[in-house]
Amino acid sequence: MREAPSDNIFGKILRGEIPSWEIYSDAHTYAFLDIFPQSMGHTLVIPRSYSLHLGEATDAEVGACLATVRRLLPAVRDGVNAGGATVLTNIGAEAGQTVPYLHWHIIPRSKSDHVSLYKPGEQLQAADAERIQQAIRALL
Repeated sequence: MREAPSDNIFGKILRGEIPSWEIYSDAHTYAFLDIFPQSMGHTLVIPRSYSLHLGEATDAEVGACLATVRRLLPAVRDGVNAGGATVLTNIGAEAGQTVPYLHWHIIPRSKSDHVSLYKPGEQLQAADAERIQQAIRALL
């Protein structure tokens, strides 16, 4: 199991150095309330083994986290009487990752919330789509 850097806040939570509002815990994952929630009930799910982000985690770690997300999703949503939820993980500061530790957000959503995670851009043009498609496929 990979240990988080000593100054990492999620590592400190896992080591019991700072408190958290635990929602769920098992041998592979830990889930707790976000202290800066986008909406009430905003829950974070982390693997017990440290990875910076999704691209660095093992398939087993990702699978364990997603199994926990699926298990918690209905309870988190229904626990705050939300109509839906957004589930996501950010990779890198440019994408909004503020803690350098792989984690998933379960964000309860309602029509009246002020969460703004998605704003449609301009419609993708065929020439751009083809160029991007080829560039991504070339790297696979």
